Amino acid sequence: MTDTHGRTVRRPRLWALREDRAGSGPITEAECTTCPDGSGAADDGRGPAVWCLTHARTTGHTGFRRIRTDFFRASGDEQGGTGAVGA
Repeated sequence: MTDTHGRTVRRPRLWALREDRAGSGPITEAECTTCPDGSGAADDGRGPAVWCLTHARTTGHTGFRRIRTDFFRASGDEQGGTGAVGA
C-alpha cells in the first residue's frame, strides 16, 4: 500500500498465540516437595497421580507439586506486513 506521497507504507505484523494441537497434548508430572523425587513426565495425569499416592504411602511425604506443560504456536497475520496508512 502507498501513502498520498507515493511511498510504500508498512505496518507492524500482527502476531497471535494459539494452542498448538499438532503435537502431543499437555504433559503432566509431579514432584515431591519434601525430597527430590519426581514422577517423570506423562501424557495424562493418572501416572503422576498414582506416583504421588505410592510415594506418600512408602515415604510419608504428603506434599507434591503438579507441573502441567502445554504448547502454543505463534502465527503472523495473513497480510504480510503492509496495510493502510494509520492502520
